[in-house]
Amino acid sequence: MQISIMNFKGGQGKTSIALNLAYTLDYGIVANESYSVLKNHLDDNHLLVATGAIPNELDDVIYDFGGGITAHMADVIKRSKVVIIPFIVEQANVEVTIEAINSVLAINQNVILVPNKIKEDDRDYVAMLDTIKEFGFDHLPLVPLRASTAMQNIFVEHKTVAQMQSEGGLHGFNYRKIADDFNKLIELINSYK
Repeated sequence: MQISIMNFKGGQGKTSIALNLAYTLDYGIVANESYSVLKNHLDDNHLLVATGAIPNELDDVIYDFGGGITAHMADVIKRSKVVIIPFIVEQANVEVTIEAINSVLAINQNVILVPNKIKEDDRDYVAMLDTIKEFGFDHLPLVPLRASTAMQNIFVEHKTVAQMQSEGGLHGFNYRKIADDFNKLIELINSYK
């Protein structure tokens, strides 16, 4: 299966989500940015940096795409089984994300929206749901990911959120909600197979 994770705006959690999914699903990652923090976390058998043409024979891969949609990216997005669009719920981020959603929907209808770093009782999140509906995106699946230090610790521990949570102790307690969120995302991704 090919999965694309993209947003035009940086800092939305694309790479941490990609890395957690790659570890969980045992997939490789293709990144389209010449400098990627993933170089410090994946070996050459699990990471391909492709700033130009992207091989189309790859399978069981996650594409970590930043920036606007190039012709090479459009081909990949079109053949992806699902496109995940993560975003932080702040006005400037949501505005750019709306552009990204419209651009992706013109190529692939299998889109999952992932509001990222959601806090309990977040009023901005509630307002964002109204905005999603106003723009006609309320038919798209939505899997919010709660704010958690687990996202940064994926890079430190080199483990999935679920693995860190299963170790018990404070990680077991603190990471249970974000682990549940990722389980919902993975179940939804698997439903597209």
